[in-house]
Amino acid sequence: MKKFVLGFIVAILILLIGCLAYFALGFSHTRADTKPSALEISILQSAVRASVRRAAASVPNSLPANDDDLVAGGKLYVAGCQGCHGDLGGPYHEDRDLFPPTPQLPHVGTQYAEPELYWIVKHGIRMTGMSAYGPFYSEKQLWSLAAFLRRINNLPPGMLEKIRPKKTG
Repeated sequence: MKKFVLGFIVAILILLIGCLAYFALGFSHTRADTKPSALEISILQSAVRASVRRAAASVPNSLPANDDDLVAGGKLYVAGCQGCHGDLGGPYHEDRDLFPPTPQLPHVGTQYAEPELYWIVKHGIRMTGMSAYGPFYSEKQLWSLAAFLRRINNLPPGMLEKIRPKKTG
């Protein structure tokens, strides 16, 4: 039994050293113009999701969403988010050279809960292009935006007309 346990520990150590060497010696592809492997995608998405879930677990949602908050969050989205995440009511677009690709929220929505969205907007996600907006938005604005994002592809009737800028001329 001792030999089995020792062999198991040695195998784990060899695997860890091999993984570290793979990355340290530059064998990992970092090119943005090639699609990442399924393993890389799976590992990154799982790590981000788990990290956000864990970090946001202690964030209490202090803003029950109402129509005014959804409109305020929608206006923040139009002003600061739609350039990357897609126009409300606009066509789907995706920059295929970004990894992970920027989610086109009006088309795909989000699986994140409001506290998780609040946390993402406030703190950003490292090495994805998602900046931290906590220094620029108040707590109420962050929660309004999180509430809007959670409902972005399931908004109450007439909500888009209240959010979109009025066309002049």
